[in-house]
Amino acid sequence: MECSLIKPNIITRRRNSLSVNIFKASSSSSSSFNLKILSFFLFFFLIFINKLVSSSSSYSITGAEIEDIDVNTNSLFPQILKEEAVSRLTELGKVSDADHFLERTFLSPASGRARSVIRSWMEDAGLRTWVDQIGNVHGRVEGINATAKALIIGSHLDTVIDAGMFDGSLGIVCAVSALKVLKINGKLENVTRPIEVIAFSDEEGVRFQTAFLGSAALAGTLPASALQISDKSDVTVQDALKENSFEGTEESFLQLKYDQRSVWGYIEVHIEQGPVLESLGFPLGVVKGIAGQTRLKGFQWNLYHNPLFVRWERYIPGQVQVMSFQDR
Repeated sequence: MECSLIKPNIITRRRNSLSVNIFKASSSSSSSFNLKILSFFLFFFLIFINKLVSSSSSYSITGAEIEDIDVNTNSLFPQILKEEAVSRLTELGKVSDADHFLERTFLSPASGRARSVIRSWMEDAGLRTWVDQIGNVHGRVEGINATAKALIIGSHLDTVIDAGMFDGSLGIVCAVSALKVLKINGKLENVTRPIEVIAFSDEEGVRFQTAFLGSAALAGTLPASALQISDKSDVTVQDALKENSFEGTEESFLQLKYDQRSVWGYIEVHIEQGPVLESLGFPLGVVKGIAGQTRLKGFQWNLYHNPLFVRWERYIPGQVQVMSFQDR
């Protein structure tokens, strides 16, 4: 699992306290998913969320605070923070457009079923729920100060073709599970700022070859022209929205944008999708960077009439980059 937060922090163990300054938490993405790791992470994710929206300005969690939550919710941990969470991951992993592998693309029939399932989980956690005009599922609690900036916790509900069951789903389940425990513990309505869980409808970009449709619409970085992007069957985003009972109009599309001033921070729990933490035996890690894309340009010259010193063909910058990676 990886948990990205706006403030770069790390979990460090001390004698009598845990300094919880999470920027990321992570775990193996393999099929042999460690249930102890999940419950361990959810426990501290729960405490951390509680701390983030408390009146305290400190991000350090004392042993007494851990015991306080433990006393009230200890009997719930096996059920909600492990058994129920795993059951929900399994359930969502079966919501697929394909029979023999997981495929749940943007605005597909399986996507609609997933929206309904996730919304019911949010309601079970005591959240006010709605589905916006691009298919994002929202669950929100206002707390004691509805005008404060909101903490957003989210991940995506869509998948690639032949996907793993934890990618995206893990972040949604972790968020809902943590807030459900706060609800049962009587602390959910007393948080000092709104908390909003968002299950984004599109992150992978499989169907329309344009990633982040769900989150980009909320960020206001997606132009209305995106409504006219077509999939392989010549169905536009606008058509697909209308087929799923959304308005699909330019006006409804542009109204999705969130005011940045209303958002305090964002956390996403996500699988690592790599072997590093597992190979080191670490259940959690810290996000310091993410893969990026760079385009290298060159020029095609006639090989017979242009000497090497004037040529800069496309393979040359690529070769230079590959060699520099080897030297690191």
